[in-house]
Amino acid sequence: MTARFPVHGKRVALLGTSLVQQNHHAGERHIRSSARGWATWAEVLSHGQLDVTVFHDPLVYPGWEPSGRVGTTRGFGGLNAGVSGQKARDIANRIDEVLKLDFDLIIIDAGTNDMMVETKEVIQAVREKIVDRILSAGRQVILLPILARGTQKWSAGGSERAKAHWINQKSLAFAASRPGCHVFDWNAPWVDWHSADGVPRDGFSDDGTHFSVPGGYAVGKALAEYLRVFLAPSRPRTWSRDDRFHSVDNPLGNLLSNPLLNGSGPLADGLVIPEIRHVLSNQVISRPDRSANWQEVSLARGECFAEILGEDFINPLPAGAWVQASCEVEVDAHDGWREISLILKDGGPEGLTSQALAPFNLAEQSLAPFPHEAWSGVLKTPPIKLKTPRHSLQLRLSLQLELSDRPGMMRFSTPELRQVEAPIS
Repeated sequence: MTARFPVHGKRVALLGTSLVQQNHHAGERHIRSSARGWATWAEVLSHGQLDVTVFHDPLVYPGWEPSGRVGTTRGFGGLNAGVSGQKARDIANRIDEVLKLDFDLIIIDAGTNDMMVETKEVIQAVREKIVDRILSAGRQVILLPILARGTQKWSAGGSERAKAHWINQKSLAFAASRPGCHVFDWNAPWVDWHSADGVPRDGFSDDGTHFSVPGGYAVGKALAEYLRVFLAPSRPRTWSRDDRFHSVDNPLGNLLSNPLLNGSGPLADGLVIPEIRHVLSNQVISRPDRSANWQEVSLARGECFAEILGEDFINPLPAGAWVQASCEVEVDAHDGWREISLILKDGGPEGLTSQALAPFNLAEQSLAPFPHEAWSGVLKTPPIKLKTPRHSLQLRLSLQLELSDRPGMMRFSTPELRQVEAPIS
C-alpha cells in the first residue's frame, strides 16, 4: 500500500461530476453547503480540520456548464470543481484551470458517466491521465473508485457493474505504483453488502446514483476519519472574551457580542428563540473542557430559530468585505431531525444568504432525514461578500424536528462571525 504523506494544510479540492458538484448549491441570492453532500459532512465532522471553501459566482465558464448546457452556471466557485454530467475527458480538459486553485490535497471522481458509452480500458486510461497530470504538478491525490449504482440505473448483472469492478481493481494497482496517489473507497460505507447486485444501502440514494442525506453522512463520516492522517491536526478554536471587532484595531475580531455564551438563566445574553411554542427548554450549561458554554435546546417538534444576531444588528463593515460564520454543535441521537443548519443573511439590497448544512427536499417536498445517531462538528457558512455597507446582518441556527414521542436535544457553542480574507484574488 502506498504510504500516506501528511500535508501541512487543510484546503481540500474536489474534482469530478455531479457526485461532487451537489455538495454545494447556489442561486441568484444564495450559496449553500448541502446536507446531502459527502464532502459537506466530512467538513462538518472533521471539527475544522478540513476546508472545502466555495463562494458565490454567477458567471458562466465555458467547459464548466452543468450537464453541458451552454450558457448555464454552477453559481459558485472555489474548491468544489465538480460539474454535473461530465465524462472523464471533460474533466481532463479542465485540469489546468483546477491547478490554479489554492489547495493542499485533491479528491478526484471521474468515469461514472462514461460507463455506458466507453470501454473499461478507455475510462481507466483517462482516469490515470488525470491523476498523473496532477501528480506532475506536485499535488497529492486521493482517487475515488467508480461509485456503485442502483439497479434502476445499472441493470443487475449488466456490463456497467462488471466494468466498474475492473476499473476499481486497476485503480488500486495504479495508486500503489504512484507516490502521492491514494484511494479512498467510498463504496465501503455506501454499498449494501447483503445485496447480490452491490446496490447502495437502503435510503442512501433517492435515484440510485446520487446521495441522499443519510448516504452523504455515511460517506462523509468515513472520509473525515480517512483524512485525519493526511491533514494538519484539528485544534479546538479558543479566543479571549475581549477578541471583539474594532474597525481600526481589530477589524478581524468577532462581531458577536457574547460568543462564549456567558451568563445564566434560560438563555445566554443576546440569544432569542422566537418560535418558542415547540421549544421545551433551552438553557446555558457549562463545558468543563472549554471556556465557552453550551446553549442547549430541547425541541418537541416543528421548526425553531436560535437568533445569534438580532434583526437590528447593523453591519459595521464596508461594502466589499467578506464575512463568514461558524459554530460548534453537538446533537443527541434521534430519528426526527430534518434540519440543523447555520444561516447568515446580508439584509442589504441584493445581499446574499449563506447556509451551512442546508436540508434537502425530497420529491414529495418533505425534508430528508438527518442522521439518527449522535454526532458533533462545526458548521461553517460559505463566505459571502457584502454588497453595501451599513445594512443588517442576521445569523441564526435553524432547527427542524419531525413529530415524535420524545424531544430532540442539541447544543451549540462558540458562535463566530468575522471578516475573512477574500477567497479569490
